[in-house]
Amino acid sequence: MRVVHHVEVRGRAGEGPATWGQSAIRRALAALEPLDHQFNLVWGGPLDEPVPTEAATAVVRALVERHDSLRTRVHPQGDGFAQELCGAGTVEVVEERVPDVADVAARGARLRGELWGRAFDYPAELPVRAGLVTVDGAVHHTVLVVAHTALDGWGLPVLDGDLTALAAGAALPDVEAWTPLDEAAWQTSDEGQRHDAAARARTLRTMRAAPAQVFAPRLAEKPDGGPRYRQTVLRSRRLGPAAERVAARWRTSTSGVLLAASCRALAAAAGRDDLALQVMVSNRFRRELAEAVVTTAMEGLVHVEGLDAPFDEVGTRVWRAAMTAYRSAYYDKDRLQAEAAADPSTAHDGTCWYNDRRGTGPDRTLRARPTRSRRLARADASDEQGGVTLTLHLVDAPDGGIDVVLTADTSRLDDAAAERVVRDLERCVLDASRAGSPGGTVTRR
Repeated sequence: MRVVHHVEVRGRAGEGPATWGQSAIRRALAALEPLDHQFNLVWGGPLDEPVPTEAATAVVRALVERHDSLRTRVHPQGDGFAQELCGAGTVEVVEERVPDVADVAARGARLRGELWGRAFDYPAELPVRAGLVTVDGAVHHTVLVVAHTALDGWGLPVLDGDLTALAAGAALPDVEAWTPLDEAAWQTSDEGQRHDAAARARTLRTMRAAPAQVFAPRLAEKPDGGPRYRQTVLRSRRLGPAAERVAARWRTSTSGVLLAASCRALAAAAGRDDLALQVMVSNRFRRELAEAVVTTAMEGLVHVEGLDAPFDEVGTRVWRAAMTAYRSAYYDKDRLQAEAAADPSTAHDGTCWYNDRRGTGPDRTLRARPTRSRRLARADASDEQGGVTLTLHLVDAPDGGIDVVLTADTSRLDDAAAERVVRDLERCVLDASRAGSPGGTVTRR
């Protein structure tokens, strides 16, 4: 039996221009309609101890009232977007009542897929919905789905911590991070406008230096009438520890090591020694955004040459390029695209994407699913990928380790090439971790 609760929430109200992140993700989602649901963020699962239904809905209410982004709707306004913080609204909480605990897991999985698989009405609907599977009035399984306009993956740990604390009845400190309206106010200030201009200028310079095409077309059309996109996933328990050993020797982060290995593997697959890569940047190294529940992650363009050099040298080159990209990955994307469109010299290949999502939890939406006995898995992917050549994601594996997830256009990379990329990435880091220390320190200049 299903019961739909409409949980009333309240809080402060306001309106203002959309943030750079809100505008960028809203345009990206529009390009994917009607399959934009695939970027909904979803988590939850079985509870260690059942709780009353009323307690679970109270936690949902408290969470939405705590974070303004969960009560913020994004509206079209002229050629752009505006945000509306709702002082009052309702959140849909779907309760599935099952007769026996043995039915909970299957019903929870179906409810998760259903709630995740429905796109949000961004101008009209609060960007959050929840699901509960109950037995005799007690919640055994939960689902929470948030629209990408309200949150990016790096905000999930904050929400998860708040959910845990609220469920335990703990008092939470006041939120000190920027809200979406706070962020928009800074972005439209003189300081924010100066930052935006400098970030766009650096990005335009990188565009002018980047290659016009990274992966040449393999075939004019989809091979044998097959899918346009395929997903290849390699599950590795050794990759993380190996990256830590290399990072210690280089005196850098595991993120830098894995990005360097990814750049090298992709360039080799493309048959070239340079690469242009769109790298997702959390932007949470900014103090006001460190604990922010907002959508503020944006892409930075990394351009690296000399990727066929020894890996220690590659690490230095990628680190320098990445630092420029990270500094430049917080900007008004609409203005950047308008400037790039007016300047033919900025034409470049921006279709290869990279996202290191470790620390945000496993990706439960993967189509290709490795197992303990089969580390590499493949599956067809949705054709609606926004026209990218490839996306390479690093995510937490469900039972530990790292999933290297490559979704690629089959007219540019076939299954064999995709497998080479993920295996070369792993092999590069493993080999470097076994190498001696001479010459192994990344020099930062």
